[in-house]
Amino acid sequence: MRALLPRWKRGLCLLLTGTLWAGCTRSDLVATLRSRDAGGDIPSEDAGGDIPSEDAGPPDSGTPPDDWEAHCAGQGPLIVLREPGTGAPLCSGRLAEQTFRHALCTCDGLAFNAPVHTDAFRGSLGPYAPGGQGGDVGVNGGLTANDSVVVGGSLRVGGASGIQLGRTLTVGGALDSSGPLVGGAATASVAQDARVRGDVSLASLTVGGTLTVPPGFSVGPVQAAGVRREPVDAVTPCACDATSQVDVAALIAHHAVDNDNAAIGLDAAALEGISGERTLELPCGRFLLTRITGTGRATLTLRARTALFIQDGVDLGEGLTVDVQPPGELDLFIGGAVTVAGPLLVGSTAMPSRVRVYVARSSVLALSAGSTLAGNLYAPGAQLNLSGNADVFGSMFVRRLEGSGALSLHYDADVLDAGSACPAE
Repeated sequence: MRALLPRWKRGLCLLLTGTLWAGCTRSDLVATLRSRDAGGDIPSEDAGGDIPSEDAGPPDSGTPPDDWEAHCAGQGPLIVLREPGTGAPLCSGRLAEQTFRHALCTCDGLAFNAPVHTDAFRGSLGPYAPGGQGGDVGVNGGLTANDSVVVGGSLRVGGASGIQLGRTLTVGGALDSSGPLVGGAATASVAQDARVRGDVSLASLTVGGTLTVPPGFSVGPVQAAGVRREPVDAVTPCACDATSQVDVAALIAHHAVDNDNAAIGLDAAALEGISGERTLELPCGRFLLTRITGTGRATLTLRARTALFIQDGVDLGEGLTVDVQPPGELDLFIGGAVTVAGPLLVGSTAMPSRVRVYVARSSVLALSAGSTLAGNLYAPGAQLNLSGNADVFGSMFVRRLEGSGALSLHYDADVLDAGSACPAE
């Protein structure tokens, strides 16, 4: 069967592995689909080959896309997008850098009834260790916290209601609040400068830099390098307006007709109607699925640079695993709602910067007990519900966040360098 592969595919295998016979198998070059239905084992089923399915996308001409070798070798972008608002070309790595600048960004207000802690690390330098500096938090509305909050980086709050504290607030960077900072018996400490557009009313406030409060507002007990009385501008930390959001739906529509499905013989309906277990392994490239549905469990396995576009949504009864192993890297675009009754396991806690998930639909996303989110989630129209205590690796950009337990969020700062392989602008 290998002899039937187009010459460019064999050349790509040589490029990636160094040898054709020893390092390259047919599963390296085609989509591999394995199923086990609810009634028992089904022999392994290969979705690959040289005969494309009807809806797999444009026919394979036998020649590679212009940038195929570059992006598969880790030297170029997976996809080139159009920058929101300007239409300028935008590499997917640059998009990740611009989108995931905070460990947590919410378009609405944020209310915590349990402890919250953010910090940062770099997966490229080694495993996560607690307490790394960084992990910024941005809130476009007000922030209410009834328990302790520790932000390893900067905290920016855009709502006029400002910050309402019940216990302690610790900020490892700067603090910007478009409203008051109040909390009765609560205390706060800020390592750098603090700018508050309203009253400061706490049991105590410690600021490593300068505290700035507009004239006419009260300032309670404070220790700071300096206190200024001058106007403070309101902030909008998260780009949630329609002109600034990533047009996920448009990207999916474009790649519904411009994808690499035919080159690997991938049926776009390969993950529909799942009963039992089904695993789909994808090679390097840009691929389309119609939806992921069924009563069973699905596993996506990626060990190369891959972009996956799902036209509709995800609706699974038993769980979904997205397994991305180095040097694998995934940009996942989902056009519909995401409903997973069982555990949702996404990415690797060792290198969450390698996974970026963009969701178009306004919906409720649930992260149930036993789930792992180890990637960067962009869903500015969605509410994210966290069940029980949550340990998240990566970042979250959502409309609203609700949780019943403590939240620990470990930001992989490597995502800020995701565009390093992009072409020079």
